[in-house]
Amino acid sequence: VYRYLHQFHRITLGITNDLTFITTALAGPLATRLTLISIRSRFCFTKSRLYIAYIKNLGPISTMANEKRPFLRLPTNVSPILYEVKLQPDLRKLTFRGWENISVKVKDPTNKIVLNAFEIVVETAKLEGKDTGKLQSAEISTIVEDEKVEFSFPEVIKPGEYNLHLEFTGILNDQLRGFYRNKYKTADGEVRYAAGTHFEATGARRAYPCWDEPAIKAKFVFTLVVPRDRVAVSNMPVEKEVASPTDPDLKELTFGVTPVMSTYLTAFVVGEYDFVEDKTPDGTPVRVYTPLGQKEWGKFALEVATRSLPYYEWYFNVPYGLPKLDLITLTEFPIGAMENWGLVTYRESCLLVDPVNSSAKTRNYVALIVAHELSHNWFGNLVTMDWWTDLWLKEGFATWIEYQCIDALYPEFNVWSQFIKDDQSRALCLDALSNSHPVEVQVGHPAEIDEIFDVISYQKGASLIRMLQAHIGDEAFRKGMTLYLTRHQFSNTRTSDMWAAMGEASGEDVASVMDTWTSQMGFPLVKVVEEVAQSDSNARSVTLSQQKFSSQADSPASNSMWKVPFSVTTSRSPSTPVLRGVLKGASVTVRVPNCRPGDWIKINPNQSMFYHVQYEPESLARLMPAMRDGVLPPEDRIGLLTDLFALARANCVDIVDVLRAAASFRAESNFAVCGKLASGLAGLSPLVQQACQDEKEKFQKFTINIFSDMGRRLGWDAAEDETHSNKLMRETVLTRLGSAGHEDTKVEAFRRFEDHCQGVRVLSGDIRTPVYATVLTHGDSKIFDQLMK
Repeated sequence: VYRYLHQFHRITLGITNDLTFITTALAGPLATRLTLISIRSRFCFTKSRLYIAYIKNLGPISTMANEKRPFLRLPTNVSPILYEVKLQPDLRKLTFRGWENISVKVKDPTNKIVLNAFEIVVETAKLEGKDTGKLQSAEISTIVEDEKVEFSFPEVIKPGEYNLHLEFTGILNDQLRGFYRNKYKTADGEVRYAAGTHFEATGARRAYPCWDEPAIKAKFVFTLVVPRDRVAVSNMPVEKEVASPTDPDLKELTFGVTPVMSTYLTAFVVGEYDFVEDKTPDGTPVRVYTPLGQKEWGKFALEVATRSLPYYEWYFNVPYGLPKLDLITLTEFPIGAMENWGLVTYRESCLLVDPVNSSAKTRNYVALIVAHELSHNWFGNLVTMDWWTDLWLKEGFATWIEYQCIDALYPEFNVWSQFIKDDQSRALCLDALSNSHPVEVQVGHPAEIDEIFDVISYQKGASLIRMLQAHIGDEAFRKGMTLYLTRHQFSNTRTSDMWAAMGEASGEDVASVMDTWTSQMGFPLVKVVEEVAQSDSNARSVTLSQQKFSSQADSPASNSMWKVPFSVTTSRSPSTPVLRGVLKGASVTVRVPNCRPGDWIKINPNQSMFYHVQYEPESLARLMPAMRDGVLPPEDRIGLLTDLFALARANCVDIVDVLRAAASFRAESNFAVCGKLASGLAGLSPLVQQACQDEKEKFQKFTINIFSDMGRRLGWDAAEDETHSNKLMRETVLTRLGSAGHEDTKVEAFRRFEDHCQGVRVLSGDIRTPVYATVLTHGDSKIFDQLMK
């Protein structure tokens, strides 16, 4: 598989044209072919470049060092000031034509201007002096492998301001990159095409020639020539609409001037849409564009958007700044959503909520996605990373604050528990592998950029931001964010700029702590050794030590060290830490105050820090009653389960102790704790079967014994006044019981599935997952065929 991908990569980069190995592999046994095709399908291709997407547990595929074409960023001697771009898409021929005037500033004498262009044909290029009016025509050279176009002029261009006039053509491609086609069907089944954009990271160059690097910012004015009966939107509101002088069936829409921004944040969409609209308290108009006939499905996202925008303005103490905000769906979209400034684009499943049939889980998901994208108006749009090396700076912050926002607006969703259960746990799991990577990754060629849009940049990045907030306190943290945003608005930054602002606001050496977390991959395992006094002492000596955690037994020893923030709660102070500090070396011994011999202590309360904690068996035993009885808050119960399951998988603790701890959660009432329990036990199942041959049935009974009381309490049907949390918990519990073979759950799932197929009673969104999972696990090919229908 590696050789296949390696050779394919070399072909797409133009290093070789030898297809022998590719064709031989694809002509091999069926299993081999399916494996290769399955893995290859995770990659996005263009005519001359392989854009590598993130693949779990697979590192980047690259050519040998001596085969790599050196990557050079654009020259800085010429920079754009204002782009005026006019585009006319043909939704039948699936092509477009463009006219562009770029106001540029020449800093040093030159006779060449180099910018990015890819899969568009520049037909003419002329340079006009703003002061002299003198016009020079350029010789046009396209450098396909570098995605650049070079304009060579007969005379030296002196420093000053000029207008660069371009005419070009392109295709509405099917690559879901750049300016591309979106296929959809009308109500009567007719196939039509819309046109939309996706420019992150390097797609703007497919729509119009530009300086397609995040640090080269400018202003933009877009004009779209489109059919009269189509909706057309862009980053800014329409300033002028006129009939096309060349075709009465077309209209020309000219949009307002944007703020100074990066090319990857520009956007435009042409298609058939309905919309719902509202305004924020300060009067900013917000619209959600939906497919025709589905405007009701946009109302929940509209509610989230109109509440999130003012929340961010308050939290950051920085205004939104644009005159409108649009959220729009695209029928075909490569990712969940994209934060284009003023025009946020979404996959339909990430924006639309069926008011009748969508589940609580769907509402939860859409709320977080909407909040995530809108937060980018500050982190990413207003202040942008200097280069993709600091991608995590915008994505980590956006992932963290989406939870902060939704927790404030919808406290009943209990999203921080979900963050610990899902996002943080996933990041810990992947970052414990030997082929992880640091949060800050040096990125060169654009083909490498997509590799870092992954769990490490998003979820680990968010976890580190949450850790910093807990370490310096929310007040200093908010001051640091406001300072960072106001100091660097409309410009570009690196990670060091953020640490400088946070250090200035908190008075602490933030950089020295956080650099140990962003510049190296992985995280520590913090071991806790307690010295419990036999007398009636009022303090306890506790030694904390660190070592790199690895989930792989064959991982080499590591000398990696972190500056580890820590805090401690006790049975006498379960919610408020009694001690805080930073572990700066291999170990530290501290005195925990007001701690009697029988008391428990808890390291990393609220699971705020990004590491695993290992207790001695006696210390863990003291914590068990607090977990079982709910004395520890849900975040701590999730954290302890996360640590125990991870340590068991890494063979660091006895799996029997972990199962004994899991059995103490039979009366659990929190959906997120229940979810972590379910996923953790599912992850342990292969280990148990490996350790105890033919014990699968017993392990399933053990699982059923834990969840059966929860299932009886929740039942299958929601009460009228049921909480959001119970709806989420029902889905988890019934899915786990059904998959494990619980007889009553199986019978009921099959009955409801049959009623659903016969049209007797439609399954509600909240129980579709347990019903489908159960009948697929225990059904036959007939059930599968019914489900596919």
